Amino acid sequence: MKVAIFDAFSGASGDMIVASLLGVSLSKEDLKSIVESTKIEVSFNVKEVKKKGLNAKRVEVLEKKFVERSYDEIKKVVDKAEVDEKAKIDALKIFESLAEAEKKVHGEGKFHEVGSDDAIFDVLSSAVGIRNLISKGYKLYAKPLRLGSGFVQCKHGLLPVPAPVTLEVLKKSKVEVLFDGKGELLTPTAAAVIGYYCEKYLNFPLKIEDISYGAGTLELEHPNVLRLILGERSEKDSVVLLETNIDDVSCEIIGYAAEKLRGFEGVLDVWILSAVGKKSRPTFELKVLTKEEKSEEIAEKIMEITGTLGVRVLPIYHRKIAEREVLKREVEILGKKFEVKYKISSNRLKPEFDDVVKVAEDLKVPLMKVIEKVVRDADPDR
Repeated sequence: MKVAIFDAFSGASGDMIVASLLGVSLSKEDLKSIVESTKIEVSFNVKEVKKKGLNAKRVEVLEKKFVERSYDEIKKVVDKAEVDEKAKIDALKIFESLAEAEKKVHGEGKFHEVGSDDAIFDVLSSAVGIRNLISKGYKLYAKPLRLGSGFVQCKHGLLPVPAPVTLEVLKKSKVEVLFDGKGELLTPTAAAVIGYYCEKYLNFPLKIEDISYGAGTLELEHPNVLRLILGERSEKDSVVLLETNIDDVSCEIIGYAAEKLRGFEGVLDVWILSAVGKKSRPTFELKVLTKEEKSEEIAEKIMEITGTLGVRVLPIYHRKIAEREVLKREVEILGKKFEVKYKISSNRLKPEFDDVVKVAEDLKVPLMKVIEKVVRDADPDR
């Protein structure tokens, strides 16, 4: 799997995102097209700069006049852009998240700093560049975003860092943050863009292909750059094995616990072993395989449901998994049409069991006959 990782060790701004994408999935011609087609009143200049010894690209955006817009007004501007339709949709969703955050924090429908021409330039340019990455098969991740500290002057006055809108936008994202650094390191625009596209970074093995640095304006003690890392990871994911021994509940309770746990998001498998525990008492050993990011939450659920006093959390280096996709297909059996999901990997085709059970029960025919039929329809060579 191809992955693109935003490493915001020094925070990020909209122009830093654009600069990190330049020469990777975005060109100067793309930027010119955005300005000309939307008729936003900005000019831009691309420079090669050094930040504490690191070579980086810098995009200077000069706004000819400051404009405040509502979300509907921004939509009219974005709709004019001669860019990929998916990039336009993404840009509008990013602005929508900013509008919702602005309204919740300040109780207003108008944008301020994030409704200006340079913000439209940043968001649209970022959307075009990131959409180009996605079209090439890249999946987006972000390492924890450094937020900064102190206060920042804006239209509403002196506000704490991170800005309230920045925090509100990030609340709905999957990325993690660090309350660290001096000054405003992460802007609302950058938070909205990265939060919209990126998954939380997990510690997976990676073969690095390319690295790009987008420079910011501030001069800090460390390089003020946003690092974009492109690479290839094999199909692995990070999983955790949760274990606990239970010797003081009935079979009914342990069975209930297993069924309940299977229904939680992030749980991959649940199984129970019989064992002999302390004082030679018959014991159940409950094992739950979960996604890494959900392991702590599921461990709490295990204690809540079973009453156990502790859960062993055993990280696994990684789980090797086959490349797969899930498809839906309409099949006709005994003159009746049904929609069935299939999981397809390089060496296996398997219909979703619950779907074929429904078909078999609806038609009152043997389950194995239904499975054979839907597999044959999906893969006639079998």
